[in-house]
Amino acid sequence: MFIGTNSAECAPSYLCFLAYAVTLIAGYASVPVVNGLTDYNHRCQIMADALTIIEHVGQLEGTKVVYVGDGNNIVHSWLLLASVLPFHFVCACPKGFEPDEKTVEKARSSGVSKIEITNGPKEAVRGADVVYSDVWASMGQKGEAEYRRQLFQGFQINEDLMKQAGPKAYFMHCLPAERGVEVTNGVIEAPNFPQAENRMHAQNAIMLHLFGLRVRERVTRVIEIPDY
Repeated sequence: MFIGTNSAECAPSYLCFLAYAVTLIAGYASVPVVNGLTDYNHRCQIMADALTIIEHVGQLEGTKVVYVGDGNNIVHSWLLLASVLPFHFVCACPKGFEPDEKTVEKARSSGVSKIEITNGPKEAVRGADVVYSDVWASMGQKGEAEYRRQLFQGFQINEDLMKQAGPKAYFMHCLPAERGVEVTNGVIEAPNFPQAENRMHAQNAIMLHLFGLRVRERVTRVIEIPDY
């Protein structure tokens, strides 16, 4: 799906199922192409997430971010960010739903951050600054939703899991959420869910960067994370 404009003055933004389609379009475009979302990664979302953590925790560097759920495009973008900025990233997912091995290896081989992939969510969230989740069946997987619900039992973000993380942990979700599935109403309605508005501010920063206007150095480093 195309969102934006193809005029010479503006940068088009694409939400595509296949990552290679965005790369292909960018190779032929005469203006910058923004990767709004693909099946492989979700870089614009992670920009907003990084901004949120900086606002509410104080900094991203040195924090512990724990993702609980499917090892999907959100996880890949967190891993790519971890190859640029130093923090502790943990992905807790059911067996068989781990993130892409090459992306995990890229993050680990960079030597920038501590990376863990585990199948135990309760142990993973201990001491977390952020506990993150996403839907268990993403785009193109809705036919697997009931099957995945069975396999993902024990990976719901609920009040007990947040207690394991500690009283200062923030919950984050890229939205839209399926309440009662990957997250309970009590967790998503709690005051420690501050994230959604920052999508607008983060995307504004991307546009300013593309138009050549100066943004903070740390923001620039996040914008320029390589796709692969």
